[in-house]
Amino acid sequence: MRKSKIQLLQTTLHKLFIEPVGDSKYENRRPSNPFEYEKIILETHRDCSKYSGYWSVLTPPIESIRESTYHVQLGLRTATDTEDVGPYRFEVLCSAVIVVLPDRGEGTISEEDLALQYGLTLLYGVIREQISTLTYKMVWGQVMLPTMTFLDEKKQPTDSTNALTAEAERLQ
Repeated sequence: MRKSKIQLLQTTLHKLFIEPVGDSKYENRRPSNPFEYEKIILETHRDCSKYSGYWSVLTPPIESIRESTYHVQLGLRTATDTEDVGPYRFEVLCSAVIVVLPDRGEGTISEEDLALQYGLTLLYGVIREQISTLTYKMVWGQVMLPTMTFLDEKKQPTDSTNALTAEAERLQ
């Protein structure tokens, strides 16, 4: 075990919507099956940008981290153009403030991509647990999303035509 190259400073849940699908085929389903959503198409919104403004109120413990602080967002929802969404329709949008530590050393990945990859991984865990916890007492029983990795993500230009991206921008 060793200290991570990044540190999570803050998480924010911007939107959380879950509703049961009105279909009795889920009545006898096995709850907490992480493979249930494996073939379901999930729409995502991902974003990462520098966020030195986080330190406008706080004094950073190390001055150099002002310039290596990032705001990362992850939105996840069931597809809106299909009926095959599993036992629940949901939409979740959350964000995090991530700092890349100055002693991370030089690597083959940019600082921004490192913040994006680790940030999305942490946020997906938050979303996965929220959905699991909230569906525990819902009509079709608990849902557990499959474990995902974001370690191959690279910063992409934001697609402002995506409805989930537009919603994320509206909430900022």
